[in-house]
Amino acid sequence: MTDAPLPTPAPRKATAGGVRSEAASSAALTALLAEYSSLRAESLQAISNRIQIMNFAFTSLAVVTAAMLTSELSRGILIPACLIFVPGAAKASLLIWLGEYHRSQRAGQGVAAVERRINSALGQGELLGWESRLVSSGTHMGYPYIATAVFILSTGVLAESLGGYFLAEALAPEPALLGNLAIGGAVFLYALVTEMVFLRFFLRRWRAIRSATHSA
Repeated sequence: MTDAPLPTPAPRKATAGGVRSEAASSAALTALLAEYSSLRAESLQAISNRIQIMNFAFTSLAVVTAAMLTSELSRGILIPACLIFVPGAAKASLLIWLGEYHRSQRAGQGVAAVERRINSALGQGELLGWESRLVSSGTHMGYPYIATAVFILSTGVLAESLGGYFLAEALAPEPALLGNLAIGGAVFLYALVTEMVFLRFFLRRWRAIRSATHSA
């Protein structure tokens, strides 16, 4: 008498709840990866914009300032242009640059947050961590940004110096040492105060952005 074969257990079917949970997890991971790519692209675009703004601003302002040296326009036009327009345009360019800097830092902070969420969803350690390490390590370099500010603002200082020369020439057509010194001193004081006030404002805003996005 032969033994009857043992019944083969039926395969276990995945429950509907498990399938839905797995599908939701996959969809969530896909959405996180899409957000990661979008934020990375925005960060890179903001960095590219900063470089373009600096190049365009410095080149255009330098060309305008150099053109004023050979311009036949009246001093009534050249003096305000040198003392107000060119320095103001330099400061406006730097504020636009600061806006793009803030945009890139916000995007970088967003990338770091998405990296942590992706790593948590995968549960396999720090698979993604480049931006998170940059944010937490405190390796953010400040001197390139200070150099950028000085680089752009130098065109305004050059224009202010040129405006002082034109002003002295207009007010004191005859050589007069005391008169020229008084005019030069007034223009120097005006340039020093305006540039220092703006540079202080710029550094305060830049440090606030940096501390908000690169805190440990």
